[in-house]
Amino acid sequence: MAFFHVGERYRDSYYIEHAVPFFDGELAIAQSDSQRYYLQSAHLQKQAPARAIQQYRSLNHPLVIPFLEVYTEERSLVFIRPYVSIQPLSEAISTGQVDEDQVVEWGKQLLQLASQLQSMPIPMYLLLDPRNIGLTDDGDLKVFFCGLQRITSQKLTLDWGTFFYCLLSGQYLEEPIDKVPEDLPVSKHMIRLIQKSLKNSSVDSVRSQIDAYEKRKHGKSLFSRLFGGEKKEEPRPQSSSSGQKVIPPVQRSESPSDRIQAAQPTVSKEETPNELEQQHLEQIRLEYERRQQELLEQLRRQQEELERLERERREKERLEKELQRAREERERLERERREQEERERLERERREQEERERLERERREQEERERLERERREQEERERLERERREREERERLERERREQEERERLERERREREERERALQELERLKRERMEWERKERERLEKERQEFERKERELRKKLQEDLKQLELQNSDQDRNRGRSAGPDDPQPERVDSKSIERQRQELERVQKEKEERERLLRERIYRESEEHAQLARQFEEYMKQMLNKKKI
Repeated sequence: MAFFHVGERYRDSYYIEHAVPFFDGELAIAQSDSQRYYLQSAHLQKQAPARAIQQYRSLNHPLVIPFLEVYTEERSLVFIRPYVSIQPLSEAISTGQVDEDQVVEWGKQLLQLASQLQSMPIPMYLLLDPRNIGLTDDGDLKVFFCGLQRITSQKLTLDWGTFFYCLLSGQYLEEPIDKVPEDLPVSKHMIRLIQKSLKNSSVDSVRSQIDAYEKRKHGKSLFSRLFGGEKKEEPRPQSSSSGQKVIPPVQRSESPSDRIQAAQPTVSKEETPNELEQQHLEQIRLEYERRQQELLEQLRRQQEELERLERERREKERLEKELQRAREERERLERERREQEERERLERERREQEERERLERERREQEERERLERERREQEERERLERERREREERERLERERREQEERERLERERREREERERALQELERLKRERMEWERKERERLEKERQEFERKERELRKKLQEDLKQLELQNSDQDRNRGRSAGPDDPQPERVDSKSIERQRQELERVQKEKEERERLLRERIYRESEEHAQLARQFEEYMKQMLNKKKI
């Protein structure tokens, strides 16, 4: 999460001029009230307690840029510190080679800081990285970030040995090394110091290695001054590209025998060999005794020099202890003074903070009112847009549902039409079967009625014939009887018989007409039903044609 944006204000007080990523957070240069400040953010593993914030504010060390204010943000801390012109070590070592003694001095200062950080109420750690440490214009070391153990999320990246190697080689490494490269142009004592410090995070262990390095180096220098004939320690030569020359070895001094031979006087040729030999032996003896005295004197002086140096060393250690105590006393007094100033500053800042908070509350209330009004308008606009969107979505949904409904209705119509066609076909088949069955039954019924009518007609004709025969017989009998008993003027029996015959004839005609009428009605009904069946067949064919045409479309 970015807290610093160039051109904006942090907490309405610090105008951000420049911001860059810094480890797991950011580092920015800001201005407030014509003063420049460093603003740094650091991520947290967990929420920092209030006493951790107070510990940052009260942290006092010459190497650490003071923490003027510490703000708690979401999962982060933001440090406000005075601006100091600093060149990071990662840039300083890339422009030139650093001397071994300078590296050792820096290491001792940083070890002292790391030891103090570890002894804090809430243990802290020094982020040992050339990007986190810089040099002021006066050449003093300054440290940007010191983390809280198990609270800040930034982890240690380099060990002390790798850090020393980066300073001496001019190379910036992001991961620790396992072994010192052979081409590093430093002394063998420094090589040993670096190697012993690799993968070593113990402050006391690294400090003891530095003490051993200094003892070896100073002891060797003293021995070289006392015994000039010994060969001085040479630094490891650089490659030809470094531009440095290899220091030539010191030449060996003359031996006592060489000096004796050089001091021999020139013997004249006239002296006898015995005298010359005796003189020569005497000279050798005297020279030997003189040399012995000189060597003894030299050894005595060397012993006195060693004792003097030992006394000086002890005196130096005593003075260093006194200086250390005086320095600690000064630091204590300075710490008390700074604590007093810090309390006054905190009180002043508290009042200023209260005033700022009051102004901030008023400003925030005004901003809150404006924000609420703006949010209300934005909410109304969002609601309007949301209504329009919902209406549009509702219209689209309705249109989609309408289309889906139409599609379902179309499919349903097609299904129903298929079912209707199937039912119509079945109905047509059923009607055909029923018509055929009806025609068959009707034919059978008509045939039965015809047969029954013909039977009745035959019976009626037969009865009429029998009646006619009886009438004829009766008429003939009556004629005979009338001829015998009645006169010519009596016509009544004949009229009676003629009326009976007329009634029978009319009855026969009526039966014949009823038969013809029934046959006509039957023919009409059969014709009408045939027409209805034909009309149904034509309608079904027309319906099938329409459905086929729709399906093609």
